[in-house]
Amino acid sequence: MNNKIFFLFLLVAGLSFALANEQPDLHGMPETKVPSKGEYVYLVELDSIDIYKELIAQEDAESSCVMDVVGIVVGSSITGFGAFLVGSGLYAMQSPDDRIEGKLLILTSIPVLLIGIPVMVVNIGDYKVHKKHAMKRDKYQEALDRYKVRMQEEGWKSVQFMVVPTLNLAKASFGANAVLQF
Repeated sequence: MNNKIFFLFLLVAGLSFALANEQPDLHGMPETKVPSKGEYVYLVELDSIDIYKELIAQEDAESSCVMDVVGIVVGSSITGFGAFLVGSGLYAMQSPDDRIEGKLLILTSIPVLLIGIPVMVVNIGDYKVHKKHAMKRDKYQEALDRYKVRMQEEGWKSVQFMVVPTLNLAKASFGANAVLQF
């Protein structure tokens, strides 16, 4: 049993020495301006405010529906003009003298309607999608406001969670301790 513990201790010590010179990948980590023995200290503060702002920015980019409203107006106008041509053609076909003009008006309305209806339908669909993104953005903004109020009321600074490895040579055991600070 003692050989196994001694071997485990040597394994942990060997890995510690082997990995001691490796530099952690600190790519994208914010640098502080306070050097510590020629090196920079890296701090990572996770705060829900930054997460909410990121979510709000993502939804805000997808929530613009100005072009959809313009497309709906243009498509509706073209469709309305096509419907007017159909109505005028049907009205003209009631008199025997204007049947040819009525047929020409109805034939003219077909390409106008074939352009106007799809433009209007596509823009209505896009408007609904962008409107859902805008509503989601507004929900995130409300949640952020509630979070800020709760932070001010309770005086939260931050929550820290640390895991510290332990090695007890007297009892020949090892493990990890977790510390949660509010």
